[in-house]
Amino acid sequence: MKHLYDLFLKTGLRPFPFMTDTLQLEQKVTRSDMSTLLILLLRGDLTMSELAAEMGAPLSSMTSIAKRLERKGLIARATSAQDQRVKLVTLTQEGLQLAKEWEQIMMALLGRLEEAFTPEELEQLTSLLFKAAKVFQDGGPVTPQEVKRQPIKIQIEE
Repeated sequence: MKHLYDLFLKTGLRPFPFMTDTLQLEQKVTRSDMSTLLILLLRGDLTMSELAAEMGAPLSSMTSIAKRLERKGLIARATSAQDQRVKLVTLTQEGLQLAKEWEQIMMALLGRLEEAFTPEELEQLTSLLFKAAKVFQDGGPVTPQEVKRQPIKIQIEE
């Protein structure tokens, strides 16, 4: 079960679209915001670079997300004591509370999976999700190859 939870956070496969009971929480923050909060809950305080790597997002995108979360009072960013160029991101009390609410919802969803599948099926599902995530992350064959078309010459009468 913990493997699936970690899989969703590490690979960017987010089960939020399948969660019908999250509408109230989704009005407070976006899904990328929530993924950020969950990663901070799971991993602890991270630098902006580490957080961007965990999210699989460019640093510029992560900075935008962090600014938004900071304005909402859900995270705090502080300059590292060791290196003035490094920003350390930490959850505030409000951010911690919201992340724990989402974690409970996510664990309940995963619990429903655990009830629906045998241990062998759950292991196979996890393996297949890892494989799918790798295909998406590596830009593997997801869509058929496009056929190259020759330009068409159009006669225009004057």
